[in-house]
Amino acid sequence: MIKYMRLVRFLKNFKRDAAGKILIGIMSVSCGFFQAFMVAGVVAAVLHNKGNETILSYLAGALISILARAFLSRYNEGYSKQMSAKVKGAIRTELLDQLMKLGPAYQNTRRSGNVQSLITDGVESFEAFLVNYIPQTAVVFLSATAVICYIFSLDQTVGLMIFSSAVLSIIVPHFFMPAVSRVMIEYWQSYAHLNAQYIEAMQGMNTLKAFHAEKKTLKQLKADSDDFANESIRNTGISLADSALIILLSVVGTSVSVAVAAWHTSLGMLSAQELLIILFLAGECMRPLTDLNSYWHASYLGLSVANQLFAVLDAPMVLEQKPEKETDHMKNIPPDIELKEVTFRYSEEAAPALSEIQIQIPRGKTTAIVGKSGSGKSTIVNLLLRFFDVNSGRILIDGIDVRDFTLEYLRSKIAVVFQETYLFYGTMEENLRMAKPTATMEEIIAATKAANVHSFIQELPDGYQTMVGERGASLSGGERQRVAIARAILKNAPILILDEATSSVDVESERLIQQSLSALMKNRTTIIIAHRLSTIAAADRIFVLNEGRLWEQGTHGELLEQNGEYANLIKIQQRAGRLI
Repeated sequence: MIKYMRLVRFLKNFKRDAAGKILIGIMSVSCGFFQAFMVAGVVAAVLHNKGNETILSYLAGALISILARAFLSRYNEGYSKQMSAKVKGAIRTELLDQLMKLGPAYQNTRRSGNVQSLITDGVESFEAFLVNYIPQTAVVFLSATAVICYIFSLDQTVGLMIFSSAVLSIIVPHFFMPAVSRVMIEYWQSYAHLNAQYIEAMQGMNTLKAFHAEKKTLKQLKADSDDFANESIRNTGISLADSALIILLSVVGTSVSVAVAAWHTSLGMLSAQELLIILFLAGECMRPLTDLNSYWHASYLGLSVANQLFAVLDAPMVLEQKPEKETDHMKNIPPDIELKEVTFRYSEEAAPALSEIQIQIPRGKTTAIVGKSGSGKSTIVNLLLRFFDVNSGRILIDGIDVRDFTLEYLRSKIAVVFQETYLFYGTMEENLRMAKPTATMEEIIAATKAANVHSFIQELPDGYQTMVGERGASLSGGERQRVAIARAILKNAPILILDEATSSVDVESERLIQQSLSALMKNRTTIIIAHRLSTIAAADRIFVLNEGRLWEQGTHGELLEQNGEYANLIKIQQRAGRLI
């Protein structure tokens, strides 16, 4: 029940829409009741030979109620879709906002396909409960109360019987809920898993083909699809059994009530016209109840998905953000950066990715961080951007702990080019403008020229309006990297981070990019994470990490003279025949 009430809170900003839905429902039911009275009047007029004028007047009333009901039914469909779009939009906004706040630390441990299922199909499943079932409960309460009270005034026994039938029709479905909930949760989990498997297969198509693994993957997808089909059949079976019982209760309750009313009529306790009114009203009374139960069945999936929704909304914030203060802003541009005894691990069970790291990065200087894979280089970038927070120690920018900045302000002051470049589906201009939405076309072109990518973009079919495939699949690795560098140049932030920024470009492109980056690095605090000598040799300071610890530090020449870990890395690369 708590879960149901938590879902209802999503309607708090749509009270007028919900009230309108209830009003439409009551008007529609009222038309049905009026139609029942008119039809009863027609039959009574025929039986008592009231004349054609009376019969026609009742028929006209019945026709008007039928037309009004048809109009309300059609209007209700459109109204429900509009309300549904608003409610689901609000849920998606809250869900996406929470996911953005949780950040990579939350998403890294979960399959993106499962989250995608929740945002799309999962949220869609809430429509039946929030837009249809909840307003219908008010419609049923008001309409059923009115009709039952009226029938009770005619015949107390019949009124009690119809009341009992109505109550049972409402209560019985809830007894099925524990069993249905288990089945629906398994159904949803099966669907989400199948969806995640499918997305992963589509995104990894090249890898599957390259390793001849497509047959194995297809076999697994077929097995997952069969599991989902079995869950669907099981879900349908339970739902049909539930529906059959509810229909039986409604039909039996109505039939017995009418039979008792007929018996009372034979005893002279009811008039023939009152019997006819009960006959038609009993059916109309059960109609909104039938609709309510239909909406309840349609709500099963949404109620099951609610567990996953609340798991996301209730997830504890990995990062705490303090309110913005004027004193929190960086006083110096570019700022200095200091890591003071920083220790961090990605999970409680994992070994420390960084252990008691002490690094000072002077303002306006270029600092390189090198080390073997897994030494903790990229972890420093993640901590600077506050994708995660340190377990102990502090990271200071301009003497202020990064946790004292708002995330928006902190990240606005850092431009970064990651080792794995991500481009979004959209035009080339849209991908570039992401760094600075207000940038002029002249600024964009200047940035692409600096990154040696302008001429390439001009050669594309539609230039800057050329659509970039999902993840930038239509571009080569080097082209994606240069676009990412142009994006960082366009952002024009005082802190520049290059995380293996030239790892995917050829030697000639790297030479041209380095010329641009050399100019870009002036008057900026720059952190370079790279292996190639051409990228790090000119750094003002080089820090060498090994197994999450600071191993060595100094200039390129000083580190070579020490003949330690740094010199060893250089020798290994030279033996491998790589340009470093």
